Amino acid sequence: MTTPEIPQPGPRPGWERARVLLCQPGRPDTPLVAGPDDEGIVPALAGDLPRTFSQRVLDTRFTAWLYDRIRDQLLRVAGMPDFATEVAAVAERLQPSPGGVVLDLACGHGNFTVAWAERVGPGGLVIGVDLSRAMLRRAAQRVRRARLGNVVLVHGDARHLPLASASADRVNCSGGFHAFPDLPQVLGEIARVAKPGAPLTASTFAQAPGGRLAGAKRLANTAFALHFVPLADLGGQLNAAGFSDYQWSMRGGAFAYLSARSAGV
Repeated sequence: MTTPEIPQPGPRPGWERARVLLCQPGRPDTPLVAGPDDEGIVPALAGDLPRTFSQRVLDTRFTAWLYDRIRDQLLRVAGMPDFATEVAAVAERLQPSPGGVVLDLACGHGNFTVAWAERVGPGGLVIGVDLSRAMLRRAAQRVRRARLGNVVLVHGDARHLPLASASADRVNCSGGFHAFPDLPQVLGEIARVAKPGAPLTASTFAQAPGGRLAGAKRLANTAFALHFVPLADLGGQLNAAGFSDYQWSMRGGAFAYLSARSAGV
């Protein structure tokens, strides 16, 4: 049995649209000069940034491959929905539409990135941003297998997003909030790049008010910098960043899906 050949990186129509939206990290008025490299990834990190334990662990070829292979199985064991059901539920809140620009933050191995690209169509654009180069390589392979020309993958930091202000019609961040060492700063950056009224959807390890497993969650935070985001506090942080209509629901006692809407900045 032969392995299907993965198309190699090449010029994509999405880059021509994305290049006017991308900027130097921390300098939203300065265009990003670099384009996609040989692996189809746009370099946009401001130097060698300090990383948490969990961020370092997910930035190796082996762990990126392993996460790609077992992510869906682990979620099913934990009582979470299958991926198609998960995408459909998130899409109800995100509402990606043909021709729109979606920022897929903490895009990882690109499973949601491809799902949003299929929904916005050839006239739309999905910009996937992640801190893990290894994960982005997996995402680039997934995008090439799907033969999508409307995706641009960016090696960047959520605390200093390399996007122009008010450039994204929608923002999704699946499985990212718990890994950010400074979530309020990231929320401020999301608010900056989101257009007024843009939906924000996210999923994260979380702590509900009065929820169980509080001791184990504190241990994970201390040992691995894996934050179980307090959902009550998150509402205040979202309001402070300029979001409204905050809603959340818990699954499996430790994982939450949430949504909000940008009020504009």
